[in-house]
Amino acid sequence: MAVITISRQYGTGGIFIAHKLADELGYAFLGRDELVEICEQRGLTLDLEKIEGRAPTILERTFGVGRDSLRSVLSESMNEAADKGNVVIGGWGGQVLLKDRTDALHLRIVGSLEARIRHFMESSGVTRTAAEETIKRSDRDQGLFSQYFFNVDFADSTLYHSTLNIEQTSPENMISFIESMIAEKEKAAS
Repeated sequence: MAVITISRQYGTGGIFIAHKLADELGYAFLGRDELVEICEQRGLTLDLEKIEGRAPTILERTFGVGRDSLRSVLSESMNEAADKGNVVIGGWGGQVLLKDRTDALHLRIVGSLEARIRHFMESSGVTRTAAEETIKRSDRDQGLFSQYFFNVDFADSTLYHSTLNIEQTSPENMISFIESMIAEKEKAAS
């Protein structure tokens, strides 16, 4: 399996699961920090942390990075990583940018608002009100981000091979399930 993309709703622990999956499989991980470095190496200076999960403001669109340049650098970077093989990509539209790769497995990790609030409170030590506000803002911003940069809604289940729910499956069982999906996909390809 060359590449696994993991998209997640905020508050599900999806990036943690993506890191853990990469470790378990012995795969490389490509996420925000790695993409920032790659963008800088290619002369595209941007603060991915600042724009992650939201559409840029009018000032950022006017004076900052454009959607086409960001998509181009992300697509090149993700395809190069996938060509090398054995990589887990956490977020950043990998399911869209790599949609035509037959060696890719696209996954989404979701949960109800209540489950995500609980998880975020436990993992971040914030109040319920703060967790709920953060998650609702992130949901709105992620929708704007996905529309602006990729012309899709990341919540669209047709973008993924499978959607995993944190209320139904533990992170450990998700990883086992993903490993079995990888084995099936590799078996079908041979």
